[in-house]
Parts: sequence; C-alpha cells; structure tokens
Amino acid sequence: MDRRLYDRYHALKERIETLKQQTIQNTDAEERKRQEALLKKAISDLETVMIEIQASNPRLSSLVAVEPLRATELQQMIEPGVALISYYMLENELFCWRILPQEIRLFRQKINRKNLEETLLDFRRRIQNLEPFEKPSHELYDILIKPVLSGMDNIKRLGIIPHGHLHYLSFATLSDGTDFLIDRFPIFYLPSASVLKYTKEKRISGKNLDVLAIGNPDLGNLNLDLPFSEHEVHSIQWNFPKITILTKERATEKWVVDNIDRFGIIHLASHGEFDPVNPLLSAIKLAKEGETDGNLEAAEIFGLKLSADLVVLSACQTGLGKITAGDDVIGLNRAFLYAGTHAIISSLWRVSDISTAMMIKTFYREYVDKNKAESLRLAALHVKNRYPHPGYWGAFTLVGDYE
Repeated sequence: MDRRLYDRYHALKERIETLKQQTIQNTDAEERKRQEALLKKAISDLETVMIEIQASNPRLSSLVAVEPLRATELQQMIEPGVALISYYMLENELFCWRILPQEIRLFRQKINRKNLEETLLDFRRRIQNLEPFEKPSHELYDILIKPVLSGMDNIKRLGIIPHGHLHYLSFATLSDGTDFLIDRFPIFYLPSASVLKYTKEKRISGKNLDVLAIGNPDLGNLNLDLPFSEHEVHSIQWNFPKITILTKERATEKWVVDNIDRFGIIHLASHGEFDPVNPLLSAIKLAKEGETDGNLEAAEIFGLKLSADLVVLSACQTGLGKITAGDDVIGLNRAFLYAGTHAIISSLWRVSDISTAMMIKTFYREYVDKNKAESLRLAALHVKNRYPHPGYWGAFTLVGDYE
C-alpha cells in the first residue's frame, strides 16, 4: 500500500484500540454511549481504508471477485475416492450437494434455519464446556450427513464446503450414535468449491521439510503463558530435524514476518485473538520487538508471500472468522491461503493445552509419510482414545489441500 493509506490504516488501528480501552474503563453510561459511537465510526473508517487498499491492488481485488468454477471443471479436479459435500442454508430449507467425479446430486430438506443455528450453537457450547453432547451431535448427523451417505462406500476422503453458521461446526464430532464421522473418513474443508483449483495448482511434488516452530511467545503477561506449547514445538524436531524453534522473547512478530517465506511448514503455537467486528484485525499473538505490536493480524498476513505446504495454527479459536453474506469466512485461514500456503490446520474453540500437545505430536509423526487429512484423522483418534470427549480432539480442522 502507499504511504498515505499505510498511515491512515495504522492511525485508525491505534484509535480503535484507545477507544476500546476507554469504553471498557468508563463507568458513566452517557459517556460510554458516546465512546461506543466513536468506536463504531472508527471501525467503519478502517473498513473504508481497507476497501481503498483492495481497490489499489489488483491481487487484493481478486479476493472480492473470484471467478467460480463450473460444475464440469470441478468434477474433473476431484480425484477418485474423494467426495465433496457443499451446503447452502435458506430460511426454511437446507440444500446439500454431493459432488463426485461421476455425478452431482442435490439433497433438499425442509428445515428452519434459525432452529438449525440454535442447535449448532448449543452443540458448540456443550463441546467447548466438556458437557454431555450426544443428543445434538446425533441430531446434526441425521440432518447433515445421513442423507448423503448412500453410495459413498468407496470414498476415502471427505471434503466439506460449509455455509453460514456451518463454518463453526466441526463435522468430525458428529455421531450416528455408534461412530463419529472421523471414525469413518479423513475430513478436509474448503471455503468454497473454487478453492480446490487454487490449492491443487499450488501442490508440488515432495515436501519442503524446513520447519518454523513458534511456541509460547512472551506476551508480557504470565497468565497468558502456554508452557505445554514449548514441549509441543520441541516434539516436532523428532520427525523434522530441519527446524527453527523460537520461544519466549525470541518469538517476535518482526522475525516471523521477515523470515516466514523460507519455510515449508509453519507451526504457530500461541494465543489467537478473534475480532468479530472486524475480522481482518483477528491476530496471532507474538512477542513485541521495536515498533511492532506483537499482533500478527489477518490484514498483515494477506501481504506476506508464503510458499509453505502447511501452516498449523495451534492456538485458541484461530479458525474463526466473520460470517458474511457469501459462502466464505474472512479470518486467519483465508489470509494464509491468500498469502500462498496450500493448507491450514486451525482450531474452532479453546483447546486443552495437554491434549493439543498430544495431538500435534501425533500429527507430525504421521505426516512424515502420510497426507495431511489422514495424519490429522489419526492424531484425532489417538487423542480420542485417551480423552473420549470431542472437546479434546475435535477442534482442529484442515482447510485447503488434503494431500
């Protein structure tokens, strides 16, 4: 971006942060109302600047107007043994397309969208809080999965293309009462069907095994320490010895931005911060250095040039984004895809430090000689054997290329 837009962008970011703090601290109702109005205006101004930035950059503009694939093109890209399931929610009806190389079939169900969304949110709350989950899990399985299973006996990988609030759902945790979906299929997700072409075109033979592993950055607050994430990143070197490990004060935003393009696997084990008002301000928390604030924001990630085969975001709620009027979620996943990575593994809810470390260690052990989707499935099943509740093993999702 040019200097004028750059300065406006950063000035508005600082103003938003200041107004947020003032709003939280203010006890006077009238003054708080005034500050909330100013905050809303500042956020609106920031969105306007971002639109100007997009308009002045053809690469960013392509994010707004992507040429969609035709159905026949999509089918030609689907490999044998792979099925895609694409959802679309209307007010009182759910559309579900099952897309195979040889056929596309539409399944329609009369269902109230508001009721479905309430079931989704209830299920998500139960999983996050490690509460009984069986009833909503079975209900959602019957609605979303059961109708499409007939004729999928030879399917070895299942791709999910969510819509609306389905972006917040871990399909791996849906159960028929006996087995979970993860027991049957390796699962991957796509923000839209057209992304399959993008990720397949970036697929390369062989793996760049240079690993960047960030764990437990110094965030200046002992309450934010993630001690198990240090063990997590060190465990990766058993399977990938060409590794650069940064922890505590060495895990700075500046170093990451300056060097991230060299690595084939990027592992970030830190806190994630989701901004539901402006998802391009969602960030991965890193250590501060110099003028950098330590927040590696989605908007900044868009500007990076990555060649990574895989980015793993082992942090809190890194996979979330704002649900828009279209079929996409704007957030960290989309930012990393745009920056050049082929696939992202991220979490949909706050995850246990111990079970995450176990899952990550198992994933990398499997990923030495297996594809991403199968490696993540085996890691989830490994944790599930020790911690059966899906709150421990169901949060991590693979978005992008499954190979």
